[in-house]
Amino acid sequence: MTENNKYRESYRNTPLSIMEEYLNAIRNATPKDYQQTNQKALIKAKKALKRLDYRDMLILQSSEKNWLTLMNDPDMYLRRIFCKNLYNLSESDLMDVLNIQSGTANNLFNLTSMPVMPRPFQLAILFNHPWQVVNKKNPDEFSYSAPTEYFFEGVAKRDHIKDLNNERFIVKSIDGYVITDPQEIFPLESSPITGRWVTTYREVDYFEFHLRHEPVMDKATQKKILNAFPFANDVIVTYTPFRPEIRSLWVMIPKNERMDEYLGILHELAEYRDKTVHHKL
Repeated sequence: MTENNKYRESYRNTPLSIMEEYLNAIRNATPKDYQQTNQKALIKAKKALKRLDYRDMLILQSSEKNWLTLMNDPDMYLRRIFCKNLYNLSESDLMDVLNIQSGTANNLFNLTSMPVMPRPFQLAILFNHPWQVVNKKNPDEFSYSAPTEYFFEGVAKRDHIKDLNNERFIVKSIDGYVITDPQEIFPLESSPITGRWVTTYREVDYFEFHLRHEPVMDKATQKKILNAFPFANDVIVTYTPFRPEIRSLWVMIPKNERMDEYLGILHELAEYRDKTVHHKL
């Protein structure tokens, strides 16, 4: 093993150990522990998880099974914090996307009721999980499959594939899209499909397509992707949390001259993330 690989393994071990402490704590916790938050190991583990940054959270999300366990925690606000940290979202990001006034973003993590529409759907797009998971204390798992959050009026933009690249320069954090002509790149898809620009990471921007079919990533498809996203370097095809019937395709663009950091994230995704395939453009 090279020194670089040893460093990466050591770097990965810290968040993975914190997650394992949490998983052990919830295995030993009772419903009363959750309700009264009086189990010391559980409280300690939750505090440690809340302090992890987005690169740590990406490591945790590499295991689909463990990520779904985290996101099935009875504490809805903890689920929101996991997602907020995963996407490196600031309070100002939340306030901007949700169009709320200064000082009120914290209510999303303290109130016991759902935010007023359409914010539950906007949160779901920001957090990339079914809206029920991030807005309902006891979500119904049979309601996850349809991405209804994107189709609520005023939540996501309707756009053509050829216009998505220019949207990158407009997006301030994360925006959702309903793509009306997916066949331009993905001929197996029926119109429309959904997707997101994610621009909150320091090392990379990416557009995430939500596909109903495994994409055929031949040279012709790669050329079409490059024509639509001329600054792209890589494509990642990966799982979508809580939606096994949907494949997420990330068109990845390095930014801020952080190639080493970009390659570190790419390595994490390509080498460790479950159900993931990497294509170099």
